[in-house]
Formats: sequence, structure tokens, C-alpha cells
Amino acid sequence: MNRAAGIGLVGAGRFGAFCIDAFDDLPGARVVAVMDPAKARAEAIAPPGAATYDNLGALIDDHAVDIVHICTPPYLHGPIARRSAARGKHVFVEKPLATTLYDAQAAVDAARRSGVQLSIDYVLRHHPLHQLAIAVTRSAALGGLQHFALENFASSENLPPHHWFWDPTLSGGIHVEHGVHFFDLAIAHAGRDPDAVSGGSQARSDGRVDRVSALVRFGDTLTATFYHSFNRTAASERTTIRLAFERGHATIDGWIPTRLHIEGTISADAASSLHALFGDELHTARRPSARDGRRVRIAATIKRPDRQGEYRLAIRAGMSELVGAIRHGRPLTVTPDDAVRSLETALRASDASVHRSGADPSARAARRSPRTSST
Repeated sequence: MNRAAGIGLVGAGRFGAFCIDAFDDLPGARVVAVMDPAKARAEAIAPPGAATYDNLGALIDDHAVDIVHICTPPYLHGPIARRSAARGKHVFVEKPLATTLYDAQAAVDAARRSGVQLSIDYVLRHHPLHQLAIAVTRSAALGGLQHFALENFASSENLPPHHWFWDPTLSGGIHVEHGVHFFDLAIAHAGRDPDAVSGGSQARSDGRVDRVSALVRFGDTLTATFYHSFNRTAASERTTIRLAFERGHATIDGWIPTRLHIEGTISADAASSLHALFGDELHTARRPSARDGRRVRIAATIKRPDRQGEYRLAIRAGMSELVGAIRHGRPLTVTPDDAVRSLETALRASDASVHRSGADPSARAARRSPRTSST
């Protein structure tokens, strides 16, 4: 492929429009087609010269389309990814990969059979503050990670009662639709699969589940806790991740993070390894009470205040990485197996919350059955 990779975007909603803007002037790739069942919406956001379609088959049949970017409601992700991969198209899918393990694995299998790349837009894994936090964990400079704690207080102002977000058959529920980002992060920090997963949920008086929780254990070394609520005003939104290490702490502020702060008391050698990550932002002070004279207090704060700009860059980074994998065989930060692993964790947490609420147990089985789509 000597020309720029052609991106065919499926789903012309607000996020699809944001992605088209993010891909503007992206080296090695450009949006060549946009598809939405309401063709007028596709026409409204398509860049100049891009084809527009109102059905998926037409977009997949467009020879200019090399990569299908899926920006639809979640229940369509897996079927569209599978269909696109089976036709020899590379796939860039918004989270989650699917809402059932069946659809997720079917998409992964189709990509492997066709020899195409499949990547998931886990933007947090391409954000420099999360990449730095994972590097801190892997350095072991603060000792082993013992607790990963997420608190996500999100707004529901743009989610009216009829929105697909509230229907778990369309969204997968909060554990799946939103939680997969953070389950994936915790697994990346742990460097291994979870051993045990539990979950809970709470609903409004009208039955809409707007608060969920989960507890994930990684052996006897790490416990991860998660709390998501979608009942705040936009002005009161807040997302915080706290990492507790054996000899220090880290705090990450923001859904798209704007600040990372670390602190701890560690050896001088460990401080040197952190200096390699933080440079002059790392501040150290000798700990007077240290018997060996080698313990130091460390602290560092890194800020990325341009939230929307960083969001845009993270989306670009994910697509650029996919293009690199297609052209040069470069590895993906988030592999298809990572997407299946985080989805399975989310489904286990969601299944546990369904069971505890006393809902119909058949709802759990439905999570693992195939969905069909006429898109």
C-alpha cells in the first residue's frame, strides 16, 4: 500500500465527527468514506471528497476503504467488526470490542483468518500520563502495586431516558460500555489476568442503572476497586485513579487525565530510575531518619491541562499505531486479546451485579450469546 490508508467511518454521531476532526492531516491515513443509516448525517460530517453511504455493505465494498472505523452503539461493534474483517478490511473499533464474548471472539477470529489488523480505541492507553503511570508500576521503584482504585463521577445531562446508553442490550451496561477502559488499565498495571471478579449495581426509581461497582483481585498481590456513577451535572464530574504501592502513592486526575502526582520514600537507586522517567520534574529530599542514609523522599507532578487536545492526540495515536501495524508489522499497544480480556472482566462484574440484584439469571447467559445486526 503506497497511498495513504483509506478510513471508512461507520456511525456519524458526535463522536464520529470528533474522530474525523482528529484524523485531519493524519500522516499515512485519511477519511475516504462515511456511513450512517441516515445518509444526511454522514453527508453533514464527511470531509471534502469522501464518499457517503447509508448501508455497511456499500462502504465495505468501496475499494478506497482499507480500515473500517466503528463508531456505532456498542451492540453493533462486534458484528460490524466481524463482517468487515471477513471482507479483508482492517478494523479500528471504539470500546468495547463487543457486548458479548461470542461476538468479540468471532471478530478476532475473522481478523486472524483474513490476515488483517484489529485494534480497539482504548484512548487511555495512548495518553502520556497513563503511559507514564504504567511505566512507574513496571519500574517497581515504589515497590509493588497493591491497590488500584477508580472513582468515576460522570454526568448524565446528555443521556435522556430513551438514550441507548441506558439499555444494556444496546450498550452492554456501564461495566461494559464505560468500565472496559479502566479494567484494561488495571490489567495493564497488573501484567496478568484477574483471578476473581465481583460487582454490584444501583438503579434510579425508574429502573435505569446509573451506579455500578466492581472488585477485581489479582492473586494476593493486587486488589482493584471501581466505582462508576452517571448521575452528576457536568460541573460536578470528577474521575480519580489512586495507585497504592508498597513505598508510595500515585494519583491520576481526570477521565482524560490532566494531572499525575507521585510521592514516596524510596532508595536512592530507585529514585534514579524514576528520574529517568520524570526528569527535572522529580524532586527528592534526603530522609533524615533513614538509618542507612540512603532513603529519600520523592515527589513529582506532571500536568497535561489541554484535555480535549490530549483526547484528540490519543485517538490519532491509536489510528497511527494501526497504520504502522498494517504497513510495517509494528506491535499494537492494545491487542485483540487485550480487548477480549477486559471485556470478559467487565462481563463478569456485570453478571455478578445482575445476580445480586435478583434479576432474571437468563440475562447473564444472554451476555455470551451472539447478537445479529441488519446494518
